[in-house]
Amino acid sequence: MEYAWKQSPSLFHKMDPQKVGEEIGEAPTPESVLEKAKDPKTALHGCFEWDDTKAAYKYRLIQARQIIQFLVIKGTEKTDTPQRAFEITRETSVYAPVQLIFRNEDEYSALLAKAKAQLKQFADRYRRLSELEAVIEEIDNL
Repeated sequence: MEYAWKQSPSLFHKMDPQKVGEEIGEAPTPESVLEKAKDPKTALHGCFEWDDTKAAYKYRLIQARQIIQFLVIKGTEKTDTPQRAFEITRETSVYAPVQLIFRNEDEYSALLAKAKAQLKQFADRYRRLSELEAVIEEIDNL
């Protein structure tokens, strides 16, 4: 199997994706990957932050992003489904309340483009599932 990085993530771009994929194996779990990565001779080792102070700070940033991303606005008159409270703006690349994004034409257009791109990613990922053929066809028609 041939491996590559999706969109060359900045954290891993220096690591050889082929070596990393081979080291991970066929049935990886986060625990097994971390265990293999402890060996400094592996390509996986370079994918991790081993300074505990820096790693703790980075993990707390992940938790902060999760707080922002998982905070929702309860259902409204348009939908009973909770909606995200914040989205990343195109202009400043920071989180902003969705109400502000919906009132700014450029930001709204950027959010719509992002939604369409995510739908395309979904379609590309699940295109081989025949049960989703009609859904994927609609996405392709957007």
